[in-house]
Amino acid sequence: MSERPHREKSSRLTKYVIRFCSVIGGFVVLGGVGAYGATHLPLAHSHVQAAHLKHMLPPDPDRETILLIGTDARIGDPLGNSDVLCVVSLDDKHRRVEMMSIPRDTQVAFPDGRYHKINDALLQGGPSLTLQMVENLIGLPVDHYAVTRFDGLVNTINRIGGIDINVPARMHYYTGDKQYGVIDLKPGQQHLNGEQALAFVRFRHDALGDIGRTERQQAFLTALKQQLLRPATIPKLPGLLTAVSRSVDSDMTLVDMGRLASQAQKYAGYKTIHETLPGSFHDPNPNVPNDLSYWVVNPRQARYAAKQFFADGIVQQNPVQDPAQTHTWTYPKLDKDK
Repeated sequence: MSERPHREKSSRLTKYVIRFCSVIGGFVVLGGVGAYGATHLPLAHSHVQAAHLKHMLPPDPDRETILLIGTDARIGDPLGNSDVLCVVSLDDKHRRVEMMSIPRDTQVAFPDGRYHKINDALLQGGPSLTLQMVENLIGLPVDHYAVTRFDGLVNTINRIGGIDINVPARMHYYTGDKQYGVIDLKPGQQHLNGEQALAFVRFRHDALGDIGRTERQQAFLTALKQQLLRPATIPKLPGLLTAVSRSVDSDMTLVDMGRLASQAQKYAGYKTIHETLPGSFHDPNPNVPNDLSYWVVNPRQARYAAKQFFADGIVQQNPVQDPAQTHTWTYPKLDKDK
């Protein structure tokens, strides 16, 4: 993979979670696998080599694409693994804001030829390597990255006056962190402050684990977009942008962010679509040394699904597949030569 030295910044990465997503209003703020559906079938990657993949889609002048990264680094740690990965594309041609979540435990081939979880890329090579890995996975050029921490999310939501969102079920969990250590939300439509919004996007202790969490993160981002683009909020965006830039590590300049902020009114009319990269669960096999839980994706399907989503606006409603389906996936007959 090509080096991207201009994408690296020396600023330190900090705590995980979401960032201004939809990248609306200068930057719209914004993973993984739980123990569900155990299987020990051979992983799809063992059969699909990178050389067999379709070529990456060419750059599109009508869209701007940003990888939003949340890091799980604790306070004081210089680096961490990515706990949130969301590809956000502002698509002027189709007047859409497109958001694809990539589970943090997605199994991918690293430059050394070994397979690891995609969230390891942040610790091994920073946001630049993470961006390269995501590009290779989905076959879509990504223009920029942005890395955020907990307090950036909390402060941003408080600055815009909170968000309205439906909490689908009771959420109660002790995270073990000194700050933001308790998740305690009751079900129903409600107005969340910054700390409550953070709890909403962090929670993953349900039947689908981190796949359920990616769905909640997408709901959060949609609600955030709606709040950011309200007539009463838009005038606050320049000041909000300045504050957010202090807690975000990005290769975007303030000029880049300001340009996006200046187009906020335009994005307000765009349709928002979102999905999670489809795949299947693999739970650790106790008889296999060092076996780990993974979100297994078929590389061919990953690129096909990304093309359908970003180019054609086709959304896959259920990302969770039977492992055999992931393992044996082939291009639909009419599309195999595209």
